[in-house]
Amino acid sequence: MKKKLLNVLKIVAFLFLVAACVFGASRLLRRGDSDYKYRPFFEQAKAGNIDVLFMGSSHVINGLDPVKLYRDYGFTSYNMGGHGSVMQATYWELIEALDYCTPKWVVVDAYMLEKNYQYLDEMEENASEDDRNVSVEQLHLNMDAWPLNKLKLAAVKDLIMDPEIQKDFLFDFIVYHGRWSELKEDDYKSVLGKENVTARLGAEMRKEVELSPSLFPDPENGQELPEHTVGAEYLMKIIDECQRKGIGVVVTYLPFCATTEDKLAANTAGTISGMYGVPYLNMLNMSIIDINTDLNDPGHLNISGASKVTDYIGSWLLENGDLVDHRGDEAYHYYDECVNAGSRENTDFIMEPTNLYSELEMLSLDDVSSVVYLNQGSGSLTDPKVKELVKAIAGTDKIDQVSGPYICINDLAFGTVYEAGDFEAIDGAATGLGTLVYQPVEQLFRFLYPKEDEGTNYLYNDDHIYDDIQVIVYDKDSGDILAHKYYRSYGNAYRED
Repeated sequence: MKKKLLNVLKIVAFLFLVAACVFGASRLLRRGDSDYKYRPFFEQAKAGNIDVLFMGSSHVINGLDPVKLYRDYGFTSYNMGGHGSVMQATYWELIEALDYCTPKWVVVDAYMLEKNYQYLDEMEENASEDDRNVSVEQLHLNMDAWPLNKLKLAAVKDLIMDPEIQKDFLFDFIVYHGRWSELKEDDYKSVLGKENVTARLGAEMRKEVELSPSLFPDPENGQELPEHTVGAEYLMKIIDECQRKGIGVVVTYLPFCATTEDKLAANTAGTISGMYGVPYLNMLNMSIIDINTDLNDPGHLNISGASKVTDYIGSWLLENGDLVDHRGDEAYHYYDECVNAGSRENTDFIMEPTNLYSELEMLSLDDVSSVVYLNQGSGSLTDPKVKELVKAIAGTDKIDQVSGPYICINDLAFGTVYEAGDFEAIDGAATGLGTLVYQPVEQLFRFLYPKEDEGTNYLYNDDHIYDDIQVIVYDKDSGDILAHKYYRSYGNAYRED
């Protein structure tokens, strides 16, 4: 009897060990993108700390910044947007999220409303195999982090036609069991729950500048999509779900280089919103962004554009949302940590080698103080893109009135911008670098020095005498110089030296 009992215990122990190994291997091998994005969501949802959910596609994940929303308004939010998320994927993303929290508001973007197919692995008849594969691959970001239960089973069956591909989402060990050669340190940390997670609260901020934005014709006044699409049906389901649960819902159409068909979809989204009596913010028809400075590519906002759109949403919520400003409340200290992390991320990017356009774009966010100097004869002074980016930093259009040289000192310690063009001088500018004096002398020699240390000339360096563009970045609190970058223009192209 004792021997049989011992054998049973050995079998149980063996099975437990096998199960633990399979679970550990599955956790180790699973690609971490979804956990990276959603782990803070689960933690903050459990604490009841999420007042707003942002729902939609990559337009949302790149276009709305919960960190800025909290920093400037004190409203807590999470960006649930997913790359390639059509409306039906966004619907199930919302249903999953509402299983963990009940926000006061849901902001849902209507991009891709025109898509008229049900299954992501089928798509339109003319879709290529690559399109289908990418569509399925992108869904893993939205799906992998959610636990296997009846809700996930219903979502997968509604989104994926092929039973074999369904299994990849329900038992993702099938997909990732061959990742042994790809494993990195963070994958091993994930087994202990110590992997890196997003500090952007689900968002991803892009930092490039689209150099050739496109414009497309507007449809005839009031014209909409010619048919009722699957996308439209799921937008209606999203609104209906929110209203049934007493959650405020706002429909948006975030700005980008919209095609004529996109504009038809935007008009249709307005009609659907009106049917349900919910607010609709069609930002294609608003002057919120500058397409010359605020796009990462024709279809997505960069961090500058996201900042402007987030500020608009924040103002709308402040006026209409009846939300609480949680800044200073210890229960929301995680959001303060994210604000600090976001600022460090921006500063680190500015300090790394990059291109002039991205550098100027990031300086407009006011995470650091800066000096931008464009020498006489520099190609940058005839580059409309550079001038628009500089105007975003300065807050004026003075650069349009000068032929060169030009200097802009954006000092955050004193909250002051100083500009000078052509042969203007600046005398006694109070800054974190000291009381600055700027004097143009001749093309290869300019003065910029603090009165407290007249032996220092920030604008002269023997090794960079022919570099016609300088960018000095300094800490807004301490005044310490973080980076001094030199660029040389070749027409409208720039090389960092």
